[in-house]
Amino acid sequence: MHLNYNALPALIALAILVAVFAAISRHPSRERVQLWLTGWVLVLLRAAVHFASVPGARWHKLDLAIGLCSLELASIVFVVSVSPRANTLARQLLLGSALGVPALAYTIAMICDVASSAFYCGVIALGMIWQLGLLWRWYAKLTWYVANIAMALLALAAIIFWAIASGRQDYGVHIILAGLNFFAAGIFWYRLRRISAGVMATVFGFVAWGASFPAAILLPSSSAMMRMDSEMWNIPKYLVAIGMIVTLLEDQILESEHLAYHDALTGLPNRRLLQDRLLQAIGHASRSGRKVAVLLLDLDDFKEVNDNFGHRIGDSALQQVVLRLSSRMRAADTLARTGGDEFTMISEVSGPQGAQTLVSALETAMIAPLKVEGRTVHIGVSIGFAIYPDDAVDPNDLCAAADRAMYISKRGSRAFRAPADPAL
Repeated sequence: MHLNYNALPALIALAILVAVFAAISRHPSRERVQLWLTGWVLVLLRAAVHFASVPGARWHKLDLAIGLCSLELASIVFVVSVSPRANTLARQLLLGSALGVPALAYTIAMICDVASSAFYCGVIALGMIWQLGLLWRWYAKLTWYVANIAMALLALAAIIFWAIASGRQDYGVHIILAGLNFFAAGIFWYRLRRISAGVMATVFGFVAWGASFPAAILLPSSSAMMRMDSEMWNIPKYLVAIGMIVTLLEDQILESEHLAYHDALTGLPNRRLLQDRLLQAIGHASRSGRKVAVLLLDLDDFKEVNDNFGHRIGDSALQQVVLRLSSRMRAADTLARTGGDEFTMISEVSGPQGAQTLVSALETAMIAPLKVEGRTVHIGVSIGFAIYPDDAVDPNDLCAAADRAMYISKRGSRAFRAPADPAL
């Protein structure tokens, strides 16, 4: 066995990166991290093959096949990890197969010295048909995203056909690897679409990684001036890995900021964000001479839902309640969850009649029973409102007035509310 010690630094660095992604993947996280870990394990495999090789022509071809196929599979995993519609294991396997089967077939045939140009053209043509068919099946309409992906696939196929026609089938492998990394860069940007250190580093790293493959063809190997140290080719990989790690940290920060102002179950604003929205609404109303209604909504019979069906059904019921209430709101209104079964709404109105119209619409939304996992759940709602500046000027006093009105409504209501039927 021959050991290439020049490749040892890259092997150690990639092993450390794999260990980092493995540590991250142990914590509750998005499935994307598991795929990234898989991709970096494949890159590490390629580095291990580059470090240790067995002399002999037969073993050289095997090492070459393992190394190139590992790089292609890693790039495919990275593409699958950020593809918008690859959101289930079945779809991930389907997309991975559509990309991987033709790429691996082409590469292995080239390493095995298959000379038939028709074979290579047929593999690429079938791969394009498979990928374009899958694209249309998942989207079924022409959008800018679909059009761009389709044109990029066709352009990639045209370049590979040119390489085959020129008798340089080995160029096709470089083009495939470049195309996969360019796709990973484009889709990564499309999915996240934010200008941040992590996203930009990852996108630029994928572009540089992809560009390194045609660069290996274009740079004259005979010119000492144009030669680059082998470690230079590893810089894009490190940039992608660092960008991915920073992206995960950015996602965690954004998620923490969101949870600081929103309810985790329903995604609605919480009390903290509600206070800010109320101050903004009051400020706008005072300048425009309009009025602001604060509505306090308390769900009736919700305790019985939890008691009879359990909190999982209760949580699902709450999410359905939010959907129903939101369907009766305007885009400018704010609905917040301010308690276990309590919600607060802020709406700019012309006067008490406008607020009462909104109350009627919300009550109507809750008349029909909910269907939760095959069970019929009856939940009513008691609503009280107060109006700025008629009932109060201070935000706290306004909310207190709405709270009193809600309890008056709850006590005065004589409408029949059917209890949840635990037998259903």
